[in-house]
Amino acid sequence: MKFTDKGSSQRAVTKDGYLVVPATISKVGVFDYHASELGLQDSTVKKVARTENSLFSDRTLASFEGVPLTIGHPEQGVNAKNWKDLSVGVVRNVKRVGDTLAAEAWVYDENAIKLIQDEGIEELSCGYDCDIVTTTVQDADFEMSPMIGNHVAIVAKGRCGPTVKFADEDKSIMSKSVKFLDALLGVFGIKLSDEQKQKVEEEEKKEEGEKQPSKPETKPEKPVEKDEDEEKKTKEKTKVNDAALVQENEQLKAQIKQLQDAQKSTEEENKRTALLADAKVHFADVTFADKATVREIQQSAVVSTGIFSEDEAKALSDAEMAGAYVAAKATAKKLADQNLGRVLIGDAKPAPRFDFNSYNQGAK
Repeated sequence: MKFTDKGSSQRAVTKDGYLVVPATISKVGVFDYHASELGLQDSTVKKVARTENSLFSDRTLASFEGVPLTIGHPEQGVNAKNWKDLSVGVVRNVKRVGDTLAAEAWVYDENAIKLIQDEGIEELSCGYDCDIVTTTVQDADFEMSPMIGNHVAIVAKGRCGPTVKFADEDKSIMSKSVKFLDALLGVFGIKLSDEQKQKVEEEEKKEEGEKQPSKPETKPEKPVEKDEDEEKKTKEKTKVNDAALVQENEQLKAQIKQLQDAQKSTEEENKRTALLADAKVHFADVTFADKATVREIQQSAVVSTGIFSEDEAKALSDAEMAGAYVAAKATAKKLADQNLGRVLIGDAKPAPRFDFNSYNQGAK
């Protein structure tokens, strides 16, 4: 499905730079699924109906509210362990509009916003769980039980087509989209070569041709053996093209990993620097190495207050050490206040005593 409209009247950018886009994320209909996607053993294509009950049950609408927005479908569903690495935004205000499931896509990630705004990558694909059950829908082999949303992915081409933009992704087509690959790679400074683009475009044309209505059969002018030989060559060529795209995707994953690692390293260094500055203020009598790690800074501060010994501090977990550091700051403040009181008392000079009797004798 798709982002509803690219016009400025529909899209909005928040004061923090987030992109908010009206989106259609799925629709009712009958769609093609490879048997293997349904857990079946054969290699045929099955017709699966997505009914109103599949898409518009209260449970389905609630399940898509707040799901993560991702670039492409992750190999596994989005969960508490991986959402930080996969999510580029969130889906909000999910509702039924006619025979479609509509929502707002809130895109937080800068690179994802570039893909949508500058490169025109705007089709969407729902990631969800459901059961495949028998159906009475005409021309369908099965139908879906009520869908339970997990994520919504930004893809090159979705199974529902361009009417569902920015839901179910046609993975075989997505993997061969020049525009999607070139745009996505371009955000990270990688470009497809002209030869690679040509190969991908040839493969797309080939697949589009396969989807056209078949022409009346005509008597082959060449021997069958020749046709089989050509088919074998075509399959081998397809494998080569797919291998090149797989390699490009691996390079992309590596590039994204480098960017994520660099960002994580920067965040950790900022945290370490801020902690070092804080420790030097609250523990003025302690010497901290400029290159000390977060753990080393916290441990030196904690041991200096006597809350824990050196050996006891080493046995603490990182979470326990962080809590001990907060306690150490409070302890250091109390000790500093006590010392200040002692200094003030020790510095106060006794007032001179006035001998009234001596004063009176002197006056006589």
